[in-house]
Amino acid sequence: MNNILAMKRIRQAMTALSFLLVLYTAGVMLAGSLHIVESGESSSFLQSIPHAPSSPWMVFWLSFILCSLLSWLILNTVQESKSGILLCAGFKTLLACIIIWNVNLSCRPLLLLVFSDVLYTMRGFQARYMVGIGSILTGLYLLFSYEVITPMIPMVSTGVYFSVFEHSTSSLLAFGQSLLESATLVLFIAFMCEFLIDLHQEKENIAQELNMMNRVNEDLRHYAQMTEQIAESRERKRLAREIHDTLGHALTGIAAGIDATLVIMDKNPEMAKSQLHLVRQVVSEGIGDVRASLQKLRPGALEQRGLKGALEKMIREFESVTAMTIDLDYQADSLDVDKAKEDVCFRLVQESITNARRHGAATHAAVRFAVDGDWLVITVQDNGRGLPQKTITYGYGLTQMEENVSSLHGTLHFDGSDGFLTEARIPLTKGEYRE
Repeated sequence: MNNILAMKRIRQAMTALSFLLVLYTAGVMLAGSLHIVESGESSSFLQSIPHAPSSPWMVFWLSFILCSLLSWLILNTVQESKSGILLCAGFKTLLACIIIWNVNLSCRPLLLLVFSDVLYTMRGFQARYMVGIGSILTGLYLLFSYEVITPMIPMVSTGVYFSVFEHSTSSLLAFGQSLLESATLVLFIAFMCEFLIDLHQEKENIAQELNMMNRVNEDLRHYAQMTEQIAESRERKRLAREIHDTLGHALTGIAAGIDATLVIMDKNPEMAKSQLHLVRQVVSEGIGDVRASLQKLRPGALEQRGLKGALEKMIREFESVTAMTIDLDYQADSLDVDKAKEDVCFRLVQESITNARRHGAATHAAVRFAVDGDWLVITVQDNGRGLPQKTITYGYGLTQMEENVSSLHGTLHFDGSDGFLTEARIPLTKGEYRE
Protein backbone atom coordinates (compact mmCIF):
# COMPACT_ATOMS: atom_id res chain seq x y z
CA MET A 1 0.00 0.00 0.00
CA ASN A 2 2.88 2.38 0.85
CA ASN A 3 4.52 1.63 -2.50
CA ILE A 4 1.32 2.44 -4.39
CA LEU A 5 1.01 5.76 -2.55
CA ALA A 6 4.66 6.55 -3.31
CA MET A 7 4.14 5.74 -7.01
CA LYS A 8 1.09 8.00 -7.08
CA ARG A 9 3.02 10.93 -5.61
CA ILE A 10 6.00 10.41 -7.92
CA ARG A 11 3.64 10.30 -10.90
CA GLN A 12 2.10 13.60 -9.77
CA ALA A 13 5.55 15.19 -9.46
CA MET A 14 6.54 13.87 -12.91
CA THR A 15 3.35 15.36 -14.37
CA ALA A 16 4.16 18.78 -12.91
CA LEU A 17 7.79 18.65 -14.09
CA SER A 18 6.81 17.49 -17.59
CA PHE A 19 4.26 20.31 -17.84
CA LEU A 20 6.96 22.82 -16.84
CA LEU A 21 9.44 21.28 -19.29
CA VAL A 22 7.04 21.60 -22.24
CA LEU A 23 6.06 25.19 -21.40
CA TYR A 24 9.71 26.05 -20.73
CA THR A 25 10.81 24.71 -24.14
CA ALA A 26 7.88 26.28 -26.02
CA GLY A 27 8.49 29.54 -24.14
CA VAL A 28 12.17 29.59 -25.12
CA MET A 29 11.19 28.97 -28.76
CA LEU A 30 8.70 31.87 -28.58
CA ALA A 31 11.16 34.19 -26.83
CA GLY A 32 13.91 33.29 -29.28
CA SER A 33 11.65 34.00 -32.26
CA LEU A 34 10.61 37.38 -30.82
CA HIS A 35 14.27 38.22 -30.12
CA ILE A 36 15.18 37.43 -33.74
CA VAL A 37 12.41 39.69 -35.03
CA GLU A 38 13.34 42.55 -32.69
CA SER A 39 17.03 42.33 -33.63
CA GLY A 40 16.23 42.41 -37.38
CA GLU A 41 17.93 39.08 -38.03
CA SER A 42 14.90 37.30 -39.44
CA SER A 43 16.31 36.96 -42.97
CA SER A 44 19.65 35.56 -41.90
CA PHE A 45 17.91 33.21 -39.44
CA LEU A 46 15.56 31.82 -42.10
CA GLN A 47 18.48 31.28 -44.46
CA SER A 48 20.39 29.32 -41.80
CA ILE A 49 17.64 26.74 -41.12
CA PRO A 50 16.47 23.93 -43.44
CA HIS A 51 12.85 25.12 -43.66
CA ALA A 52 10.52 27.78 -42.29
CA PRO A 53 9.39 27.05 -38.73
CA SER A 54 5.80 27.07 -37.50
CA SER A 55 4.32 30.12 -35.85
CA PRO A 56 5.95 30.38 -32.39
CA TRP A 57 2.68 31.59 -30.85
CA MET A 58 0.82 28.61 -32.30
CA VAL A 59 3.55 26.27 -31.02
CA PHE A 60 3.33 27.77 -27.53
CA TRP A 61 -0.47 27.73 -27.16
CA LEU A 62 -0.87 24.33 -28.79
CA SER A 63 1.75 22.92 -26.43
CA PHE A 64 0.01 24.57 -23.46
CA ILE A 65 -3.44 23.24 -24.38
CA LEU A 66 -2.32 19.71 -25.24
CA CYS A 67 -0.04 19.41 -22.20
CA SER A 68 -2.82 20.68 -19.92
CA LEU A 69 -5.17 18.06 -21.37
CA LEU A 70 -2.58 15.31 -20.95
CA SER A 71 -1.88 16.33 -17.34
CA TRP A 72 -5.59 16.38 -16.54
CA LEU A 73 -6.07 12.91 -18.05
CA ILE A 74 -3.19 11.50 -16.05
CA LEU A 75 -4.25 13.00 -12.72
CA ASN A 76 -8.04 12.74 -12.89
CA THR A 77 -9.32 10.00 -15.18
CA VAL A 78 -10.20 6.66 -13.60
CA GLN A 79 -11.25 3.80 -15.87
CA GLU A 80 -12.84 0.59 -14.59
CA SER A 81 -12.86 -1.58 -17.71
CA LYS A 82 -9.82 -3.04 -19.41
CA SER A 83 -10.83 -1.63 -22.80
CA GLY A 84 -11.29 1.86 -21.29
CA ILE A 85 -7.84 1.79 -19.72
CA LEU A 86 -6.22 0.64 -22.97
CA LEU A 87 -8.00 3.32 -25.03
CA CYS A 88 -7.04 5.99 -22.52
CA ALA A 89 -3.40 4.83 -22.58
CA GLY A 90 -3.39 5.00 -26.37
CA PHE A 91 -4.88 8.51 -26.35
CA LYS A 92 -2.30 9.73 -23.80
CA THR A 93 0.49 8.30 -25.96
CA LEU A 94 -0.91 10.11 -29.01
CA LEU A 95 -1.08 13.43 -27.12
CA ALA A 96 2.52 13.02 -25.93
CA CYS A 97 3.72 12.33 -29.49
CA ILE A 98 1.91 15.42 -30.86
CA ILE A 99 3.39 17.62 -28.13
CA ILE A 100 6.93 16.30 -28.74
CA TRP A 101 6.56 16.82 -32.48
CA ASN A 102 5.17 20.32 -31.91
CA VAL A 103 8.31 21.38 -29.99
CA ASN A 104 10.62 19.91 -32.64
CA LEU A 105 11.35 16.59 -30.89
CA SER A 106 12.27 18.17 -27.58
CA CYS A 107 10.68 17.01 -24.29
CA ARG A 108 11.08 13.27 -24.94
CA PRO A 109 10.81 12.65 -21.15
CA LEU A 110 7.10 13.19 -21.72
CA LEU A 111 7.02 9.58 -22.96
CA LEU A 112 8.54 8.47 -19.65
CA LEU A 113 5.61 10.14 -17.89
CA VAL A 114 3.12 8.27 -20.06
CA PHE A 115 5.00 5.00 -19.47
CA SER A 116 4.85 5.55 -15.70
CA ASP A 117 1.14 6.29 -15.94
CA VAL A 118 0.58 3.10 -17.94
CA LEU A 119 2.40 1.00 -15.34
CA TYR A 120 0.42 2.65 -12.53
CA THR A 121 -3.03 2.26 -14.10
CA MET A 122 -2.42 -1.26 -15.46
CA ARG A 123 -1.03 -2.89 -12.31
CA GLY A 124 -3.73 -5.57 -12.29
CA PHE A 125 -3.35 -6.41 -15.99
CA GLN A 126 -1.59 -9.38 -17.45
CA ALA A 127 2.10 -8.77 -18.09
CA ARG A 128 1.70 -9.03 -21.87
CA TYR A 129 -0.38 -5.83 -21.99
CA MET A 130 2.19 -3.80 -20.05
CA VAL A 131 5.06 -5.28 -22.06
CA GLY A 132 3.29 -4.46 -25.32
CA ILE A 133 2.58 -0.82 -24.47
CA GLY A 134 6.00 -0.45 -22.85
CA SER A 135 7.66 -1.69 -26.04
CA ILE A 136 5.68 0.82 -28.12
CA LEU A 137 6.65 3.73 -25.84
CA THR A 138 10.31 2.64 -25.81
CA GLY A 139 10.30 2.49 -29.60
CA LEU A 140 8.76 5.97 -29.80
CA TYR A 141 11.33 7.31 -27.32
CA LEU A 142 14.17 6.03 -29.53
CA LEU A 143 12.47 7.18 -32.74
CA PHE A 144 11.75 10.73 -31.60
CA SER A 145 15.41 11.72 -31.79
CA TYR A 146 16.58 14.72 -33.77
CA GLU A 147 19.41 12.68 -35.26
CA VAL A 148 17.02 9.93 -36.43
CA ILE A 149 14.22 12.09 -37.83
CA THR A 150 16.04 15.00 -39.53
CA PRO A 151 17.68 12.91 -42.28
CA MET A 152 14.15 12.00 -43.41
CA ILE A 153 12.14 15.06 -42.37
CA PRO A 154 13.90 18.46 -42.12
CA MET A 155 13.25 20.08 -38.73
CA VAL A 156 14.60 23.05 -36.79
CA SER A 157 16.52 22.09 -33.68
CA THR A 158 15.42 23.81 -30.50
CA GLY A 159 19.10 24.49 -29.85
CA VAL A 160 18.92 27.15 -32.58
CA TYR A 161 16.46 29.18 -30.50
CA PHE A 162 18.77 28.97 -27.48
CA SER A 163 21.77 30.18 -29.53
CA VAL A 164 20.13 33.48 -30.58
CA PHE A 165 20.66 34.85 -27.07
CA GLU A 166 23.94 35.94 -25.53
CA HIS A 167 26.25 33.15 -24.50
CA SER A 168 25.59 33.45 -20.77
CA THR A 169 21.82 33.63 -21.27
CA SER A 170 21.89 30.76 -23.74
CA SER A 171 23.90 28.59 -21.34
CA LEU A 172 21.55 29.41 -18.47
CA LEU A 173 18.48 28.55 -20.55
CA ALA A 174 20.05 25.28 -21.75
CA PHE A 175 20.95 24.42 -18.15
CA GLY A 176 17.34 25.01 -17.09
CA GLN A 177 16.06 22.64 -19.77
CA SER A 178 18.64 19.98 -18.86
CA LEU A 179 17.76 20.34 -15.18
CA LEU A 180 14.05 19.74 -15.85
CA GLU A 181 14.82 16.76 -18.09
CA SER A 182 17.24 15.27 -15.53
CA ALA A 183 14.76 15.75 -12.68
CA THR A 184 12.08 13.99 -14.72
CA LEU A 185 14.47 11.13 -15.45
CA VAL A 186 15.38 10.80 -11.74
CA LEU A 187 11.70 10.67 -10.81
CA PHE A 188 11.13 8.01 -13.47
CA ILE A 189 13.93 5.89 -12.00
CA ALA A 190 12.43 6.34 -8.52
CA PHE A 191 9.03 5.34 -9.88
CA MET A 192 10.45 2.19 -11.47
CA CYS A 193 12.16 1.25 -8.19
CA GLU A 194 8.88 1.60 -6.29
CA PHE A 195 7.06 -0.34 -9.02
CA LEU A 196 9.53 -3.23 -8.88
CA ILE A 197 9.40 -3.29 -5.07
CA ASP A 198 5.60 -3.38 -5.19
CA LEU A 199 5.73 -6.15 -7.79
CA HIS A 200 8.09 -8.17 -5.60
CA GLN A 201 5.91 -7.69 -2.52
CA GLU A 202 2.83 -8.68 -4.50
CA LYS A 203 4.55 -11.90 -5.56
CA GLU A 204 5.48 -12.59 -1.93
CA ASN A 205 1.89 -11.96 -0.85
CA ILE A 206 0.62 -14.30 -3.55
CA ALA A 207 3.10 -16.95 -2.44
CA GLN A 208 1.95 -16.57 1.17
CA GLU A 209 -1.70 -16.80 0.13
CA LEU A 210 -0.95 -19.90 -1.92
CA ASN A 211 0.81 -21.48 1.06
CA MET A 212 -2.16 -20.62 3.24
CA MET A 213 -4.56 -22.07 0.66
CA ASN A 214 -2.46 -25.23 0.52
CA ARG A 215 -2.64 -25.53 4.30
CA VAL A 216 -6.39 -24.94 4.24
CA ASN A 217 -6.79 -27.52 1.47
CA GLU A 218 -4.73 -29.97 3.49
CA ASP A 219 -6.91 -29.33 6.54
CA LEU A 220 -10.01 -29.77 4.40
CA ARG A 221 -8.68 -33.07 3.08
CA HIS A 222 -8.08 -34.28 6.64
CA TYR A 223 -11.54 -33.09 7.62
CA ALA A 224 -13.08 -34.84 4.61
CA GLN A 225 -11.27 -38.06 5.55
CA MET A 226 -12.47 -37.78 9.15
CA THR A 227 -16.00 -37.02 7.97
CA GLU A 228 -15.90 -40.02 5.66
CA GLN A 229 -14.67 -42.24 8.49
CA ILE A 230 -17.40 -40.95 10.80
CA ALA A 231 -20.01 -41.49 8.08
CA GLU A 232 -18.73 -45.02 7.50
CA SER A 233 -18.83 -45.70 11.24
CA ARG A 234 -22.39 -44.42 11.46
CA GLU A 235 -23.39 -46.45 8.44
CA ARG A 236 -21.85 -49.59 9.93
CA LYS A 237 -23.75 -49.00 13.15
CA ARG A 238 -26.95 -48.36 11.21
CA LEU A 239 -26.54 -51.52 9.19
CA ALA A 240 -25.71 -53.45 12.35
CA ARG A 241 -28.90 -52.17 13.95
CA GLU A 242 -30.92 -53.01 10.85
CA ILE A 243 -29.55 -56.54 10.63
CA HIS A 244 -29.94 -57.07 14.37
CA ASP A 245 -33.54 -55.90 14.26
CA THR A 246 -34.55 -57.86 11.17
CA LEU A 247 -32.65 -61.07 11.92
CA GLY A 248 -33.52 -61.00 15.61
CA HIS A 249 -37.18 -60.53 14.89
CA ALA A 250 -37.25 -63.15 12.14
CA LEU A 251 -35.23 -65.74 14.07
CA THR A 252 -37.41 -65.34 17.15
CA GLY A 253 -40.50 -65.98 15.06
CA ILE A 254 -38.84 -68.94 13.33
CA ALA A 255 -37.81 -70.49 16.64
CA ALA A 256 -41.31 -70.12 18.05
CA GLY A 257 -42.84 -71.53 14.86
CA ILE A 258 -40.53 -74.54 14.86
CA ASP A 259 -41.30 -75.20 18.53
CA ALA A 260 -45.01 -75.21 17.71
CA THR A 261 -44.40 -77.52 14.74
CA LEU A 262 -42.49 -79.99 16.89
CA VAL A 263 -45.38 -80.14 19.34
CA ILE A 264 -48.10 -80.82 16.75
CA MET A 265 -46.09 -82.76 14.15
CA ASP A 266 -47.14 -86.21 15.39
CA LYS A 267 -50.70 -85.30 16.33
CA ASN A 268 -51.65 -83.22 13.28
CA PRO A 269 -49.26 -83.42 10.31
CA GLU A 270 -51.43 -81.14 8.17
CA MET A 271 -51.38 -78.38 10.79
CA ALA A 272 -47.63 -78.87 11.18
CA LYS A 273 -47.24 -78.48 7.43
CA SER A 274 -49.30 -75.30 7.54
CA GLN A 275 -47.15 -74.02 10.39
CA LEU A 276 -43.99 -74.69 8.37
CA HIS A 277 -45.42 -72.66 5.49
CA LEU A 278 -45.88 -69.75 7.90
CA VAL A 279 -42.31 -70.18 9.12
CA ARG A 280 -41.10 -70.19 5.53
CA GLN A 281 -42.98 -66.93 4.91
CA VAL A 282 -41.31 -65.32 7.92
CA VAL A 283 -37.92 -66.52 6.65
CA SER A 284 -38.61 -64.96 3.25
CA GLU A 285 -39.63 -61.68 4.87
CA GLY A 286 -36.49 -61.73 7.00
CA ILE A 287 -34.28 -62.32 3.99
CA GLY A 288 -36.00 -59.48 2.17
CA ASP A 289 -35.49 -57.11 5.09
CA VAL A 290 -31.81 -58.08 5.37
CA ARG A 291 -31.32 -57.39 1.67
CA ALA A 292 -33.09 -54.08 2.03
CA SER A 293 -30.85 -53.17 4.97
CA LEU A 294 -27.73 -54.04 3.05
CA GLN A 295 -28.96 -51.94 0.14
CA LYS A 296 -29.62 -49.05 2.53
CA LEU A 297 -33.34 -49.34 1.92
CA ARG A 298 -36.23 -49.26 4.33
CA PRO A 299 -38.11 -52.44 5.28
CA GLY A 300 -40.22 -53.63 2.37
CA ALA A 301 -43.54 -53.46 4.20
CA LEU A 302 -42.79 -49.95 5.49
CA GLU A 303 -41.91 -48.77 1.99
CA GLN A 304 -45.06 -50.23 0.45
CA ARG A 305 -47.71 -49.78 3.15
CA GLY A 306 -46.65 -46.84 5.30
CA LEU A 307 -46.07 -46.97 9.06
CA LYS A 308 -49.48 -48.20 10.18
CA GLY A 309 -49.80 -50.79 7.41
CA ALA A 310 -46.28 -52.08 8.03
CA LEU A 311 -46.98 -52.45 11.76
CA GLU A 312 -50.21 -54.34 11.10
CA LYS A 313 -48.47 -56.70 8.64
CA MET A 314 -45.55 -57.30 10.99
CA ILE A 315 -47.91 -58.02 13.92
CA ARG A 316 -50.00 -60.48 11.87
CA GLU A 317 -46.93 -62.40 10.77
CA PHE A 318 -45.52 -62.49 14.31
CA GLU A 319 -48.82 -63.73 15.72
CA SER A 320 -49.04 -66.42 13.04
CA VAL A 321 -45.79 -68.09 14.06
CA THR A 322 -45.88 -67.52 17.84
CA ALA A 323 -48.37 -68.00 20.62
CA MET A 324 -48.53 -64.24 21.23
CA THR A 325 -51.49 -61.97 20.70
CA ILE A 326 -50.69 -58.35 19.94
CA ASP A 327 -53.11 -55.42 20.07
CA LEU A 328 -52.37 -52.29 18.04
CA ASP A 329 -53.96 -49.02 19.15
CA TYR A 330 -52.93 -46.55 16.46
CA GLN A 331 -54.24 -43.06 17.30
CA ALA A 332 -51.99 -41.16 14.89
CA ASP A 333 -53.69 -41.57 11.52
CA SER A 334 -52.96 -37.91 10.69
CA LEU A 335 -49.28 -38.43 11.36
CA ASP A 336 -47.02 -37.40 8.46
CA VAL A 337 -43.40 -37.79 9.51
CA ASP A 338 -40.27 -38.28 7.45
CA LYS A 339 -38.84 -41.67 6.59
CA ALA A 340 -36.18 -41.55 9.30
CA LYS A 341 -38.80 -41.25 12.04
CA GLU A 342 -40.95 -43.96 10.44
CA ASP A 343 -37.96 -46.31 10.41
CA VAL A 344 -37.17 -45.65 14.07
CA CYS A 345 -40.81 -46.14 15.13
CA PHE A 346 -41.12 -49.39 13.19
CA ARG A 347 -37.83 -50.81 14.52
CA LEU A 348 -38.76 -49.79 18.06
CA VAL A 349 -42.00 -51.79 18.00
CA GLN A 350 -40.37 -54.70 16.18
CA GLU A 351 -37.52 -54.95 18.70
CA SER A 352 -39.88 -54.55 21.68
CA ILE A 353 -42.23 -57.40 20.76
CA THR A 354 -39.26 -59.56 19.76
CA ASN A 355 -37.71 -59.00 23.20
CA ALA A 356 -41.09 -59.64 24.83
CA ARG A 357 -41.23 -63.10 23.28
CA ARG A 358 -37.53 -63.97 23.41
CA HIS A 359 -36.60 -62.74 26.88
CA GLY A 360 -39.92 -62.36 28.69
CA ALA A 361 -41.83 -65.36 27.31
CA ALA A 362 -44.81 -63.02 26.91
CA THR A 363 -48.11 -64.24 25.48
CA HIS A 364 -49.65 -60.80 24.98
CA ALA A 365 -48.45 -57.32 24.08
CA ALA A 366 -50.23 -54.01 23.58
CA VAL A 367 -48.80 -51.46 21.14
CA ARG A 368 -50.06 -47.89 21.29
CA PHE A 369 -49.32 -44.86 19.13
CA ALA A 370 -50.66 -41.50 20.35
CA VAL A 371 -49.90 -37.80 19.95
CA ASP A 372 -49.42 -35.73 23.11
CA GLY A 373 -49.02 -32.08 22.15
CA ASP A 374 -45.82 -31.85 20.12
CA TRP A 375 -44.75 -35.39 20.99
CA LEU A 376 -45.39 -38.78 19.46
CA VAL A 377 -45.73 -41.29 22.30
CA ILE A 378 -45.14 -44.99 21.56
CA THR A 379 -45.75 -47.61 24.26
CA VAL A 380 -45.29 -51.37 24.10
CA GLN A 381 -46.55 -53.23 27.20
CA ASP A 382 -46.25 -57.02 27.51
CA ASN A 383 -47.24 -59.56 30.16
CA GLY A 384 -43.94 -61.37 30.24
CA ARG A 385 -41.43 -61.76 33.00
CA GLY A 386 -40.63 -58.34 34.36
CA LEU A 387 -37.37 -57.06 35.76
CA PRO A 388 -36.63 -54.73 38.65
CA GLN A 389 -35.53 -51.31 37.38
CA LYS A 390 -32.02 -51.73 38.79
CA THR A 391 -31.46 -55.07 37.08
CA ILE A 392 -32.34 -53.96 33.54
CA THR A 393 -29.18 -54.51 31.50
CA TYR A 394 -28.67 -52.75 28.21
CA GLY A 395 -27.75 -55.31 25.62
CA TYR A 396 -27.23 -54.59 21.95
CA GLY A 397 -30.95 -54.34 21.21
CA LEU A 398 -31.87 -51.89 23.98
CA THR A 399 -28.75 -49.83 23.30
CA GLN A 400 -29.59 -49.51 19.62
CA MET A 401 -33.19 -48.60 20.45
CA GLU A 402 -31.97 -45.82 22.72
CA GLU A 403 -29.48 -44.54 20.13
CA ASN A 404 -32.15 -44.52 17.43
CA VAL A 405 -34.58 -42.53 19.58
CA SER A 406 -31.82 -40.16 20.74
CA SER A 407 -30.90 -39.46 17.12
CA LEU A 408 -34.39 -37.92 16.80
CA HIS A 409 -33.91 -35.93 20.05
CA GLY A 410 -36.42 -38.18 21.77
CA THR A 411 -36.45 -40.04 25.10
CA LEU A 412 -36.79 -43.74 25.90
CA HIS A 413 -38.03 -45.27 29.16
CA PHE A 414 -38.15 -48.88 30.33
CA ASP A 415 -40.13 -50.33 33.26
CA GLY A 416 -39.98 -53.99 34.26
CA SER A 417 -42.14 -53.84 37.41
CA ASP A 418 -45.27 -55.29 35.74
CA GLY A 419 -44.35 -57.25 32.67
CA PHE A 420 -42.12 -55.01 30.56
CA LEU A 421 -42.99 -51.51 29.38
CA THR A 422 -41.18 -49.64 26.64
CA GLU A 423 -42.16 -45.99 26.23
CA ALA A 424 -40.64 -43.65 23.64
CA ARG A 425 -41.37 -39.94 23.23
CA ILE A 426 -40.34 -38.46 19.91
CA PRO A 427 -40.68 -34.69 19.21
CA LEU A 428 -42.82 -33.62 16.25
CA THR A 429 -42.13 -30.58 14.13
CA LYS A 430 -44.67 -28.23 12.64
CA GLY A 431 -46.65 -29.91 9.88
CA GLU A 432 -45.93 -33.51 10.94
CA TYR A 433 -49.31 -33.91 12.64
CA ARG A 434 -52.67 -32.48 11.62
CA GLU A 435 -55.47 -32.59 14.17
